[in-house]
Amino acid sequence: MSTLLDVKSLHTLYGSSHILHGVSFSIQPGQAVSLMGRNGMGKTTTLKSILGLVTPRSGTVTFQGEEITQKETWRRMQLDIAYVPEGRGMFHNLTVKEHLQIAARANRKGEKHWDYERVLKTFPRLQERLNNLGTQLSGGEQQMLAIGRALVTNPELLILDEATEGLAPLIRKEIWEVIRTIKDSGISTLIVDKNIQVLKDLCDQHIVLVKGKVVFDGSSERLINELETVESYLAV
Repeated sequence: MSTLLDVKSLHTLYGSSHILHGVSFSIQPGQAVSLMGRNGMGKTTTLKSILGLVTPRSGTVTFQGEEITQKETWRRMQLDIAYVPEGRGMFHNLTVKEHLQIAARANRKGEKHWDYERVLKTFPRLQERLNNLGTQLSGGEQQMLAIGRALVTNPELLILDEATEGLAPLIRKEIWEVIRTIKDSGISTLIVDKNIQVLKDLCDQHIVLVKGKVVFDGSSERLINELETVESYLAV
């Protein structure tokens, strides 16, 4: 099986601040991978380095065998990568329907497994709010829309930054169920979240960052066996 995403020895700086110190990990096709760590440990910078929103000082990012370290962000998106940002990224002048329709496309293979209708079936609440602006939705509804907007691009890799941050418990549970459905559909996922109890059951592989360094990279079985140690890395 060919590796889908391969991140090797990323060193990323903001000015003179050295944020990532040799971050390396990989994602296989169909895998769900968690990226955990306390606030300020480099999770979002890792995502931005993968997406081209910041340029690493050194190291490489390879997607489906193609090195993309220097590619512009929009070119990476054309390679079937989708991103659900922290804060959801709603367009203030677009309705729910327009958010979904403007993003819809087939993947590079010409496949369209996720379309407008499938997203509405997955998120019935969006069906009720089609003519509302995205900014008029609740936080949970915005997250559903952000995920749906990413899915209609039919990605090979879906990246979710703070997937359930700030959501009510019932909405959080609903989002996790959708993420499991996405995984079961064969889409690889990279998930930033703090809920280790859910992630250990949902994801195949787990990455933990401390001060921009990978301190844990292992399977769910290993995570469970070393849970106390991993939780110590995540404790405030």
